[in-house]
Amino acid sequence: MDQFKNKKSKTNRKFVFLTTGLSLGIFFGGTVFNICQGKFNNKLNAAEQKEGMATPLPAAPLPAGFKEAMERSFQQGAEWPDKVVLNNVSMKVEYNFNENLTNYAKNLLKQYRSDYTTVAVIDNETGRVLAAVGYEGKANSFNKNLIMTSTHPSASLIKMVTTAELLQNSQVKKETMFDFRGRSTTLFKYQLNESRSNRWDKTQNFETAFAKSNNVIFGKAAIKNTTSQGIVRMAEGFGFNQPIMKEFGFLKSEIHQATDDFSLAELASGYNIATVISPIHAAAMASVVANDGVFRTPKLISKIVDPKTGENIWPEISNDRRAISLETSKEMHEMMGMTVDDGTARRSFRKMNNSYRDVLDIGGKTGSITGGTPYGKRDWFAAFAMPREKSKGKGISISVMNVNVKKWHVKSSMLAKNIIEYYYKNINPIALGTSSDSKRAPSESRPAKKRRHHHRRSA
Repeated sequence: MDQFKNKKSKTNRKFVFLTTGLSLGIFFGGTVFNICQGKFNNKLNAAEQKEGMATPLPAAPLPAGFKEAMERSFQQGAEWPDKVVLNNVSMKVEYNFNENLTNYAKNLLKQYRSDYTTVAVIDNETGRVLAAVGYEGKANSFNKNLIMTSTHPSASLIKMVTTAELLQNSQVKKETMFDFRGRSTTLFKYQLNESRSNRWDKTQNFETAFAKSNNVIFGKAAIKNTTSQGIVRMAEGFGFNQPIMKEFGFLKSEIHQATDDFSLAELASGYNIATVISPIHAAAMASVVANDGVFRTPKLISKIVDPKTGENIWPEISNDRRAISLETSKEMHEMMGMTVDDGTARRSFRKMNNSYRDVLDIGGKTGSITGGTPYGKRDWFAAFAMPREKSKGKGISISVMNVNVKKWHVKSSMLAKNIIEYYYKNINPIALGTSSDSKRAPSESRPAKKRRHHHRRSA
């Protein structure tokens, strides 16, 4: 009997010990988990962050063979196909293009006749592609392949990705100061070396380095504060290394890992030709900032109509995901605004009507580099243009790319400025104010600096 009581007593003690241990484990474990989870969420990779986002609906399945048929059409002709034959049935294809905006863009490109030019315009709220125009100056003709292929080095547009990575996942802030030597448009190993300061060293904060596209500072910032893996993961959150539209499997921008510190600096600053992008994707990248950090899949096709039933078999379904945090997108919003006000795009936007500058919030990123297919000196501008009055919506995002073979014809930022003015005058009219006050005052009073020559690989 005593033996039974002893056993029972031991069993009770074990039960109490296990119960207490389990309770403490749940309490402390949950606390530790919550703390770690909080830290993890603060550094959550752009591609995985879901806070505040509804679960995306599954995309409607494409008709069998549709993707392959669309790819064949891009190899065979320069026009957008309005029909696709599937199993001997001709399916009607309709697009989200705005006819008036598209015609204006075409007339504008024919006016300047650059060797190659692309224009992509996206509605930020819906993701609909309002214009997608590719132009060849020599032939004076339009070619959709230019805007749909990912054979174009991204140049300094990739600084948007690097900026998001550094702001969100490191100690770098807009106000962080960096030293640099030499020209900011070049990138040499000696410029990345840390040594004692000398009289020729200059300093810039991170925001100014973004606005003026300082390759050296971006290279140094990346080497000190992030990794190749971090930049590539962030880029994938922005849509790299995957088809950005399910109906076009070939439309995939690419970014690759760096092998050493110098190639990491090249990767972070865009001073390479291995990181490639499509013009439509460039506009989508700018729209991430306009959409408070959400990547909204561009919607090129509006309908695929079954001729037998007349029904649309490709319903428009939003497939959004969070790319960067709201806080990071707000900081980038301001930095991209500085590019337009006092950075590499300032000269083009000084020519914008002040009334538009008063009512529109405009930010962008420039880029230039030689290489890609077709080969030439690329001149990029990706931007958003949003009404300052929130009730007027989120506006549009735009990318313009010029490829100049022998000489420059017109700046991409100038073309973008003209298209933005046309859109808000004729497509989505906005009431122009008369006040000279604005959130970011135009920099008309700033003296123009001596124009620099464009270099072969200036990112």
